[in-house]
Amino acid sequence: MANSAKTGKSGFLGFLKLNSDLDRLRLFSAVGFFLMVVSLAWQSDDAYHGYVMSRHLAEGAGLVYNLGERSTASTCPLFTLVIAAAYFVTREMYFTSIMVCALFSLGAYCILAYKICRSKEQLLIAFIALTGSQAFISYTTSGLENSLLFFLSALFLWELSKKESYNALSLLRLALVFSCLAMARMDSVLIFIPVILWAYLFKRDNVSFPKAVGIGILGLLPFILWELFALFYFGFPFPNPAYVKLGSGIATIEYIKRGLIYGIYTALDDLTVVIVPFIGAMLCLIQKKLRYIMIAAGIFIYYIYIVRIGGDFMMGRHFTNLLFVAVCTIIMLQNDAELDAKRLRLMRSVFNGAVVVTVFFALGFGRTVGSQYLAGHLYSSQISDEREYYFDTTGLYNNVVSLIKTGRLKIPETWNDEAPRDLRERKLCGGILDNAAGILVYYNSDLYLNDTYALGDPFLSKLPASYNPNWRVGHLRRELPGGYRTSIWSGKNEIRDKDLHKYYDIIRLITRGRLWDGERLKAILDINLGRYNYLIENYMDRKEAGK
Repeated sequence: MANSAKTGKSGFLGFLKLNSDLDRLRLFSAVGFFLMVVSLAWQSDDAYHGYVMSRHLAEGAGLVYNLGERSTASTCPLFTLVIAAAYFVTREMYFTSIMVCALFSLGAYCILAYKICRSKEQLLIAFIALTGSQAFISYTTSGLENSLLFFLSALFLWELSKKESYNALSLLRLALVFSCLAMARMDSVLIFIPVILWAYLFKRDNVSFPKAVGIGILGLLPFILWELFALFYFGFPFPNPAYVKLGSGIATIEYIKRGLIYGIYTALDDLTVVIVPFIGAMLCLIQKKLRYIMIAAGIFIYYIYIVRIGGDFMMGRHFTNLLFVAVCTIIMLQNDAELDAKRLRLMRSVFNGAVVVTVFFALGFGRTVGSQYLAGHLYSSQISDEREYYFDTTGLYNNVVSLIKTGRLKIPETWNDEAPRDLRERKLCGGILDNAAGILVYYNSDLYLNDTYALGDPFLSKLPASYNPNWRVGHLRRELPGGYRTSIWSGKNEIRDKDLHKYYDIIRLITRGRLWDGERLKAILDINLGRYNYLIENYMDRKEAGK
């Protein structure tokens, strides 16, 4: 045990030293983890909504979704900026983005293996839990923000585990990582809010409360500055997809029902990613030490949040970081010398057993009966295994084979490009499609492309969604106002409703006007204070009245 503790204190590149069996197991497990991640690598279509912006930024066209219009279709600005930096160097997106995701995921695993795990048993159970989860492995390379969340969560928990109390530098590090988590995905910080508040309020080491407040604000500066930039540049503090979901008009109870179904379907497909975080959080509560109780509270808060937002349409996606945080936390707890050894042994047995049982279920029952017959894959469920759906055209293996055989990547074949081709033949600058999928937009980014889901449309996203009883989370269509489609074709405001005509003029001023224009800055202030809401309300009143 003494040798294990000593190894755990080695430098960040400690994997280069093979001084013990544990060191060798760390290296072999990290290599095995990376090989598994790369061999199963793929790309989600949704990732390409952000990649479009990354490429435009790297090529000097600005951080925009459609050229000439400052709107964001990305919910993960930090990841979008990282991809932009990588693309700027390589000028190639597909392999570059997969490698960025794989390296973030590997970095997260190495922090867990080298900085948190102190025994071979801990390392093996962590490896089994993570690689045994289909959802976790799927989202290590999906192109979404998950891999960055894993890495940042590992950094946060590593810093948290170093000491029992925190000096000014440690508090600053925690706040900086917390800030980056918020920039990676704003709602991800829900997991860490209780524990960072606990650290700042009760575990300061020779740091006064006023000084701690100043340190916290300093650490949060990256996120604060990003929000100020977003408000100034895009005209809105939140990403456009957030407004799409906020304006759904769907009752809360419907979201809760969908969220519960999401949890059940995911558990049938991948029991590990749903149950292990819950068991881990419960075991943290039993230990009766505030550090772990606060982490458990964050896990439970995020469970509630997942249910409240209706879950997702991507099987298991929102549970993956919960799994990673739970595995790290339980191992941190096992290494805590202040806790009762007998209780820790019992806890370790329960957690290890839960991991083995859930992984066995997921790999056996879950992938056959669970996913194919109970979870709706054969019955048009609105929740899908995205990797299963897209792997044929976006999987790394299939694209490498295609590149060798034909000299071309396979990913552009994901969607039929008939609609963009038709727009070009008609000499139109863009259009509103039935489905402006991310990969389709990326490979046709010279055109202005949006659809009625409005993920990248700063105008449609502010209109109420059309209700569909079989609605899908994140896929809520807007009804096109008369004249809007021709407005996109012509590049002029041809909306017929007088109030929406005025509202669209305001949106165009904010998203296309000169950045420092006084009228634009006033419009940004007014629209975020709700002073133009009456224009949409008037339109909806007339629409409901049938005028």
